[in-house]
Amino acid sequence: MVLTSKQRKYLRALAHSLDPYLIIGKNGLSSSSINSINKSLLDHELIKLRIKVGIIKDIAPLIEKNTQSFVVGTIGKIIILYKKSDEIKDSNIKLPK
Repeated sequence: MVLTSKQRKYLRALAHSLDPYLIIGKNGLSSSSINSINKSLLDHELIKLRIKVGIIKDIAPLIEKNTQSFVVGTIGKIIILYKKSDEIKDSNIKLPK
């Protein structure tokens, strides 16, 4: 599945009001932070992360690869991630075509 620009725009609009679920700090991207990101994605499908230390352009692709999610957008030190969850029956997120 590849997200279109219209779908990314829609997801960024939905994420606007969200607060970051996880803050990646001085310890960087560890296996426990990847596990927390995966759990949050399974529960919510669309999340924000705040990066305190590091270069966001280097960290975002690593997170995307390790969680099999999509980076919807980056704003400053914020990453917006989306992953379709099969466990959520009545998802509020309906992607446009």
